[in-house]
Amino acid sequence: MAEQDPNFKDDSGLLAITIGLVVLVAMSALPATIGIIQLLG
Repeated sequence: MAEQDPNFKDDSGLLAITIGLVVLVAMSALPATIGIIQLLG
């Protein structure tokens, strides 16, 4: 079996939080973005 590396750092939790925040902001800005596109179009 593989040995555990004491120096291994798992960054997947931070990545999930970052992606979650980006999606949250993008979904909140979606109506404004659609409105701007309609005004310019």
